[in-house]
Amino acid sequence: MKSTVIFILLYSFPLLLLSQTPSNHKNILQKDFQLLRTTLEQKYPSLYRYADKKTLTSLFDSCYNSIQKTTTTNIEFYRLIKLYLSTIKDGHLSSGLSPDLKEYIHNQAKFFPIRLYFTNNHAFILKSDNPTLPAGAEIIAIDKRPIGQIQKNLFGFIVSDGSIETKKYHILNNVFHFYYLLAYGEHSRFEITYQSKSGKQQSITLEAVFEKDIPQLPIQAEPQKLLSLSIDTNQIALITIKTFSRLELEEANENFEDFLRSSFEQINQRQIKKLIIDLRDNGGGRDLYGSLLYSYLTSKKIPYYKQLETSTDSLPFEKFARSFTSFNGLTHEMLEKVTTKRFRLKKEAHTNLSHVSPNPNKYTGQVVFLINGQSFSTTAEFCAIAKSHNRGKFIGEETGGGVDGNTSGVLTELLLPNTQIPIIFGLVQYDLATTPKLKGRGTLPDYTIHPTVQDILLGNDVQLSFAKALLLKK
Repeated sequence: MKSTVIFILLYSFPLLLLSQTPSNHKNILQKDFQLLRTTLEQKYPSLYRYADKKTLTSLFDSCYNSIQKTTTTNIEFYRLIKLYLSTIKDGHLSSGLSPDLKEYIHNQAKFFPIRLYFTNNHAFILKSDNPTLPAGAEIIAIDKRPIGQIQKNLFGFIVSDGSIETKKYHILNNVFHFYYLLAYGEHSRFEITYQSKSGKQQSITLEAVFEKDIPQLPIQAEPQKLLSLSIDTNQIALITIKTFSRLELEEANENFEDFLRSSFEQINQRQIKKLIIDLRDNGGGRDLYGSLLYSYLTSKKIPYYKQLETSTDSLPFEKFARSFTSFNGLTHEMLEKVTTKRFRLKKEAHTNLSHVSPNPNKYTGQVVFLINGQSFSTTAEFCAIAKSHNRGKFIGEETGGGVDGNTSGVLTELLLPNTQIPIIFGLVQYDLATTPKLKGRGTLPDYTIHPTVQDILLGNDVQLSFAKALLLKK
């Protein structure tokens, strides 16, 4: 079972570890960094999926050697970890911090005081407490650094599948203040260059603020349901799926199988010929829910997963139980040795390794899919399959997950013993039954529609509006 994407604030403590001498401090940091590398080499199956061994080895050596006796602070060490993980290019690969480090951030660290919205290499003010800086104004530079340069630098610390940037945009729009601190250090004030309504560039200096004092993001109305169906007066059906996570659905007292069954029964009974499936901000969840959804959209049997592989046969098999994952109670006997460090799961290990057959209540009309950079994991798998079989048109942004697969299944945690930094990674490499033209990219929309900052501020759903107009035009 894949984990639903949750944007967690990741922080670091800008001081040396307490009670450590400089030489001992260097030693424990290097030990933790070496443990990270060794563990990934032994247990993580996708280390060289998107980055070649020479590049990663060179980067590791550079980071390892940069750890100094007296100059490497904890935030600098965490920056090295983030840079290393980001270069691996896996959106499921993440790092967190110890409770003590988070406590420091909440009580002492100060941040950039404005909420920003990044889009197409530009940044705009989303919310500011300073009346001089109105919402919608464009930020040109911060501390004399051009905003494009800042964005490129910060992207280097954010994990994402392959070369996909749309997911990085969404993360940056949520926690820009943290990544700016990570990249450029803590500041007491910021010089901001912006473009006024008259088109003239002006500058202003603002004091840094505590995290709690950063303006809150505009509040968006929470959906009444995670799964919903509506049919408008133009006979266009809209299915919205906010998650594929069985846990989240159970907590909301919603059933995925029942929802699909009743929705497509109603759509077919009413002879609806135009359908929109909204998968935006759906971070994934249960593998089988993606293939189940596609079974309602296909008229022929199709392959879904090409193969599933691990780099070790010493797996926590109890975590692959059928009761809470999509795996069929994985056992050691379900692994087929490929090389000394490669094992392939046999077909009986996962239902998606077999063909997906059409559901008796399948839908054969027009379909349009809404996607964005937070369409990830199981959601990205479904989109890749639907796109490869030309099942419908895609509107919005490139998905946050790759069309060739991901690395997830069951996630495991490595806790670095000295710094107490947790590293989370998947144990299974997923290869989809697709033939991607561009390796390491997500499902690309047929119609790219990015909301402007004004769309965000006014609550205009331009992607949904475009989809409805497209279906009516046809």
